[in-house]
Amino acid sequence: MGAYYRKSSFILNFKVYLTIYICILMTMTKAEYVSNITGVLDNKSAITTLEESSDALYRTFNSSVKSVPDELVSTMIVTPISTDNVTSTRNPESTLSTLVQKQTPADCSQREKSRSQPIPSSTSRVRKCCPLGENLDFYRENQSDSMCDGAVLSFEPTIINAVLFDNCIEDLEIFTELPYEVGNPCNSSFQYDDTEDLLFILQDGSLLIIDKNGNESYTVEENYCLDQDKSGHMLAFICITQVDEVSKAKIIIVAVLMLVSMPCLLLVSYLHLTLRLLRNLHGWSLALMSLCLACGYFVYSVVHIYGIPSGGFIGYVIQFFILSFFFWYLCICCNVLLNIWYKLPYYIQFNKTWTILNFGAYCVFSITGPAILVSLTVQKGLPGMPSYFLQGLTESIRESQRYFIPPVSTILGLSFLVMVISFFGFQRIKSVGYLIANDDEKNATTSIRQFDQQKYEDVKKDAKCVALLGIIIILAWLFEIVTFYSPGNEVYLLLCDMINGLQGLWILLIFLVVRRRRTIILRWWYDRGTHTIAEGTELQPVNKTENPT
Repeated sequence: MGAYYRKSSFILNFKVYLTIYICILMTMTKAEYVSNITGVLDNKSAITTLEESSDALYRTFNSSVKSVPDELVSTMIVTPISTDNVTSTRNPESTLSTLVQKQTPADCSQREKSRSQPIPSSTSRVRKCCPLGENLDFYRENQSDSMCDGAVLSFEPTIINAVLFDNCIEDLEIFTELPYEVGNPCNSSFQYDDTEDLLFILQDGSLLIIDKNGNESYTVEENYCLDQDKSGHMLAFICITQVDEVSKAKIIIVAVLMLVSMPCLLLVSYLHLTLRLLRNLHGWSLALMSLCLACGYFVYSVVHIYGIPSGGFIGYVIQFFILSFFFWYLCICCNVLLNIWYKLPYYIQFNKTWTILNFGAYCVFSITGPAILVSLTVQKGLPGMPSYFLQGLTESIRESQRYFIPPVSTILGLSFLVMVISFFGFQRIKSVGYLIANDDEKNATTSIRQFDQQKYEDVKKDAKCVALLGIIIILAWLFEIVTFYSPGNEVYLLLCDMINGLQGLWILLIFLVVRRRRTIILRWWYDRGTHTIAEGTELQPVNKTENPT
């Protein structure tokens, strides 16, 4: 009875262990199947767990068998548990390395190349926020409020020559150097700094931003500006919205009006260089002043009509001619002051040599002054194009005109002051009526020498012409200031630009308003005064004597 009980107990235990073994085997087989599908389960650890479970089951089963009679044991066949049938046919280590390799390729060759690749060109530039030799003094999220100050650290961005792949960048390690383009094109912007992101310049001038936190993604931005503050942190401003471009229709309208002004200015220059009665120091200065404005208007209009890039040398040429026009006007005002306060009161008449030297001094002033301003513009890397068509919507645009708008405003202010002093000189002569040539004539018994009335009248008419010319130039400049600093895009701004574009026509009309110059011009028109002119008409003969300088 006892033997039968032990036999039944053995069979029951054997069935239980066999059932547990089959369950474990099926569970491990299913886990192996899932790991092969998802690639997530670690095969090696699964195999180790399965082997440990099998050994434990085998040891338990062996201990139970010892209590079974020998005759029963002899009839049983016990096969050790093997993992050969439950493991994957692939090597677990090679499978894992294959999965890792698929997730993180060794280089960019296994990636898909990006469709958009940086291609360098002649117009590729590094867009610097502040002028050359300056750093950001303080900054905000919107860089239009930023200010620049003298440089403490040199600006040296990292420029790379790279090929872009899907979430991968291959640096070709080719030395690349790009020129700088100063100015911020953004109206509103995001700010990045080198404490959180890596900032690189690609070979086409675009900005490459890489996350420092290990994210494989990167971004490439074309509308940006890059600079550093005084602590050495590199800052990038990425445009959310850009400054609105001037409409092509407005540019064409104003450019055509400038072309209309050009022949008027050339006619004024020709008349003052060829007519004998106008060919004096005052006339030469007027001729060169008109010629400079005509050249500036011509190049400016051609650049905008035909869409020629205005950066670089051609922009500096336009800046030089426009600045020279205003410098020549200041020389003309100074010439009136010299006549009314020095030459006329002291009966001084310059000979030909002194007249040429005086004219040479005006030339040196009108060439050197603009040349210095243009050289400063080049040194700072600012665009040389004057403020016509532009609106100073951001601090960067206003900074680009630092060597044009402030100098011109200063020159016109000095010209106005000189003309005011000249006015008091005329009042002085009118109140006194005459002046003595020297102190010796005060006690002389001879009569005091009177003014040469003809010279006085000629200088007075020249001053009247310069005053009217100044009104036209100053009003046109005020319209330009209104246009540049106006925040909107109203219709009246186009009208202001049109008035500026017709400035050459207004200058020509000045010489038709002044009676003496109108008479000389009309005499020239009628075959240089060879016709017989009736008395009492506007074309009656004028004095043929040389005008004073």
